[in-house]
Amino acid sequence: MKRLVAFAMAAVTPGRLVMLDEPTNDVDPIRRRLLWQQVRSLADEGAAVLLVTHNVVEAERSVDRLAILDAGRVVAEGTPAELKAGLGAELRLELVVDPRATELPVSPFGQSVVPVGNRLIVGVPMDAAGPAVGWAESLQRAGVVEEFTLGPATLEDVYVAMVGGLEVRPAEMEESFDASAA
Repeated sequence: MKRLVAFAMAAVTPGRLVMLDEPTNDVDPIRRRLLWQQVRSLADEGAAVLLVTHNVVEAERSVDRLAILDAGRVVAEGTPAELKAGLGAELRLELVVDPRATELPVSPFGQSVVPVGNRLIVGVPMDAAGPAVGWAESLQRAGVVEEFTLGPATLEDVYVAMVGGLEVRPAEMEESFDASAA
């Protein structure tokens, strides 16, 4: 409630510049959507909204321009479309690995594989969308993955590519996967 009250105080009579620091932390999904609608309204009404957030997936739906910071330095800036265009992969294939799987899949697309818990995120070039779905379906039939989604690359993918730290080689991924299953 404190976060919502603070947001309401900033939004009720906004100045030309509205600064918001992690506005959706600790906010339930319904109020989060309302909050993002209000942030968009503030910008549409002419306020400059400076938003600090770690939730880039949420922010992607609401921002016109952004800067990615790493260790206090701007490493990239532009519109979401401009930043995503700089990635080597236009699509993202997300695989939910079956916890009983003994081997992890290796991307046939020459892109990095990023493990996030029991999920693997694989970059896929646009012209490989059909083969990517076919590969994911074969992994699902083999019982390696429970489900998968194919969609556009996100600002989170841009952030990870810019600041690094999560990309792993298949052998490291298997070690990480084995440790998390224990």
